Amino acid sequence: MLALQIATQGAVMPALQPALQLRGGMSIGGVDETQIATGLTALLGVQGLMMYQNTEKSLEMYELPSTGVTKFFGEQAGALMLGCAIVGWSTLNGGDAAEAAGYGNIPGLLLGLKNLVDGTTDSLGWSAQAKFLPLAVSGVLTAGLLGKLDFLSAGDALKYGSYWLLANAAGLYLAPDKAMEGWGATFKGPAEFQMVKLMGQMLGTLGITLFKLEQGASATEAIGYGWGLATLMNVDGTYISKYTTTPEDKNRFWLAVGAVGAGALLF
Repeated sequence: MLALQIATQGAVMPALQPALQLRGGMSIGGVDETQIATGLTALLGVQGLMMYQNTEKSLEMYELPSTGVTKFFGEQAGALMLGCAIVGWSTLNGGDAAEAAGYGNIPGLLLGLKNLVDGTTDSLGWSAQAKFLPLAVSGVLTAGLLGKLDFLSAGDALKYGSYWLLANAAGLYLAPDKAMEGWGATFKGPAEFQMVKLMGQMLGTLGITLFKLEQGASATEAIGYGWGLATLMNVDGTYISKYTTTPEDKNRFWLAVGAVGAGALLF
């Protein structure tokens, strides 16, 4: 995590600098919302790429053990972060929200196909439901989002896709034991518990971003809601529920950037 901060602060923090110039307590002056949203999107893309391509190294940075479950959810969280970055980048540059969401699903689809071929869920002892259903639903929604289905419009796919993400996010974050049981999947220990919650967090981040876009929000506002939800969950994990096993000092960078960034985009 510290290595990630060194690699990204030089590139991303200049874009966030206007939001850091606070005047009169919590008022913010001279904020370029698009610049800040672009910086946040780039940061999430870098983190997502690291977790997607080099999951074990990312787990080591967070001082988490590499188990089958932590690696599985680390890769999945990375795919969702990349999805958020693709949606953010496209919509900030005037792209259609549904089409952006469709392309944002591609990293997760590719990972799901790889896990299917590799028998990843089988090796974890998980059910056929966990193996096939998420991939099938994501495939149908992606085809709809990209305008490839007659029975599912892009607009409806965007709406139902956001509902799907938010429902699964709520289950995994608020009731991880029951949600995993419902999927025919298991986990054990605090590190794996943390990664299940992270999966819920990232599903929620992408889900609320798509929901706000479907409701007609601007790209900057939707990104702000995504970061706001993720930051609230980080606060919960670090200071309230305290489920995270990652040392507090390694969470502070994300808490600070999320709070300032979301505040600048929403208020």
